[in-house]
Amino acid sequence: MSIRLAAGFAAAALLCACSGTRADGTSGGPSASPSAASSNGPMNSPVSRAGAPGQVPLDAAQRSEVLATEAKVPPAERARLRYALATGDDGRSHLVVYDGEGLDAGGRAAKKRHEYVVFRVLNAADGEHYDPQQNSIIAPIPPPAERDNAPTKS
Repeated sequence: MSIRLAAGFAAAALLCACSGTRADGTSGGPSASPSAASSNGPMNSPVSRAGAPGQVPLDAAQRSEVLATEAKVPPAERARLRYALATGDDGRSHLVVYDGEGLDAGGRAAKKRHEYVVFRVLNAADGEHYDPQQNSIIAPIPPPAERDNAPTKS
């Protein structure tokens, strides 16, 4: 019995040591997402604050794309717009402008904390969606007719 107890303590000590703070000041635990680990700022920001200190950084071309996309949206909906630099299927970072629909930065409603929401990308021509939880771009979602009649494996 004492050997099992000692082995349990040794395993717990090893796990604690591995997940502690490293010499470079970072945590040994897993990060929220690959993109979050590479940037020190927020994963997405309101379009109205684009270019402001502490927001997702943009270069001049990205800033002009955000402004052009914002101009296409009706004025009443512009306050809900958000932007992000999200990871695409190719592994590269892409500018995403989307209608946050008044939800928090993670895409969650205050009373529906377990609801999973993805948003249509406004500056994409092929119907991509943005996942704020993973800060990634999702391939186009097929329309219901194609989605419901998908062939099944036999």
